[in-house]
Amino acid sequence: MDTSSGQPTVAETLARMDEGWAAFRDRLHSLPSQLLEAHIEDGGWTRKQMLAHLSTWHELTVERLSGLVESGEPQSTPDHEDVINARAARGAVGRTTGEILLDIDHTFRQLRRKVARLTDADLTAHDSWAAAVIAGNTYGHYREHLADLDPRQKG
Repeated sequence: MDTSSGQPTVAETLARMDEGWAAFRDRLHSLPSQLLEAHIEDGGWTRKQMLAHLSTWHELTVERLSGLVESGEPQSTPDHEDVINARAARGAVGRTTGEILLDIDHTFRQLRRKVARLTDADLTAHDSWAAAVIAGNTYGHYREHLADLDPRQKG
């Protein structure tokens, strides 16, 4: 946080995104690839589906931030989050682990580029709406799913 205003800056947000992504990606790439096909918990998603879910939220965040910049107004998601999550999980079925890994890296880079083009004013407008969306769909989201990459966690 910027100590003078109490509001996050784009540079600080990018640093938090990079830090969170590096920790998540390091843990991800330490897993044997066959574990990405394993279910995280009984009846739950596979790790591959969880990664597709993260990619989907990266993409939605890019769209929502683009809408903010174009209209000046916060943008809602196109569907309820449960619908979005179910669609992301279904979309991972039949895709290879390699495709999923390439996609999550690609969507992170797209989102990072979008955030880097924001101004500090964009980030803090509407009670820091963009900052909250970015946090919730990047470093906060990675923290939430980091335990899912523990190789001992399986269904």
